[in-house]
Amino acid sequence: MTPLRSMPIVLGLMMLLSFPDMSRAETTVVYPVQSGLISDGSCCSPYGYSNSTSATFSLTGCFSDPHYGCWNNRERGAWRWDLANALPENAVVTSAHIHWDHPDLCDAWSVYLWIDAGTQTLSSSYCQQIRNNPDQQYSEQTYYASTFSWALDESVMDEALSGGYLSLVNQIGSSGQGCLMHSLGTDGVRIVIEYDLETCEGDFNQNGEVDVDDLLTLISAYGLANEQYDLDGNGFINVNDVLLMLGYFGDSCG
Repeated sequence: MTPLRSMPIVLGLMMLLSFPDMSRAETTVVYPVQSGLISDGSCCSPYGYSNSTSATFSLTGCFSDPHYGCWNNRERGAWRWDLANALPENAVVTSAHIHWDHPDLCDAWSVYLWIDAGTQTLSSSYCQQIRNNPDQQYSEQTYYASTFSWALDESVMDEALSGGYLSLVNQIGSSGQGCLMHSLGTDGVRIVIEYDLETCEGDFNQNGEVDVDDLLTLISAYGLANEQYDLDGNGFINVNDVLLMLGYFGDSCG
C-alpha cells in the first residue's frame, strides 16, 4: 500500500497528466463613436448627412403625391462603431446583435437597416454607398416595438473586427409615420457581443499565459482555504496545487 503521507504527491502527479484549457462566456457592449442624421429636406430621398450627438433621434417617413406634393421629409439615422479593441485577442465571438430602445412604444409600420463593415467615416456619400451596397440588410413591414434587436451575420462581424469598424444606416417609418428613438447612451443604438474567452488553468491574472506572477499568487495563498486559486478542487491551497501549477507553467491560452 502507498503510505498515507505520500498520497498528496501521488494525486498531484496523476493530475499533471492532463492540462485542460477552459473557456468562459463574456458579454461586452460597444457604443458608437460617430452618429448623425440623413435629413436634408428632399422629401423621400434624403442624401445629406450631418453629425449629431443628440441623445434621441426623431426618424420619420414621407409621402409624395403628384397633386399634393411632399408630406413630411424622410429622416434616417446613421452610426459608426470602432471595434478595433472591442474584444480580447483570444475571444471567440458566439453572437452579435444591434440593439436600440424607444422612449415610448413605436408604431411606425416599417423598419429598414443597412450594414457595412467598411473603414470610412460617415458622410453623405458613404451613407448612400452603404444603402446601395450593404454587407447585410434587414427590412420589416410591421414595426410595433419599444425595443429592437437584430443579429449580425458572423461573416460581417469577422470583417468588422478585422477591419476595425462597422457602420449602420436605419430608416423607421413610411408614408409619414415615424417615431422617437434613443440614439446614444445605454439605451441607444449599440452592439452587444457575446463571446467565449479561452483561459488556462492557473492563469490567475488572465494575461493569456501561466507565468511567474501566477505562481507567486498561488504561493501567497498556500495553506489557505481559497477556492479562487484552488486547482485540485479540494478547497485548500496545498502541495497538489503547486504541482499542478508547475505542470501548467508556461502554457499559453487560446
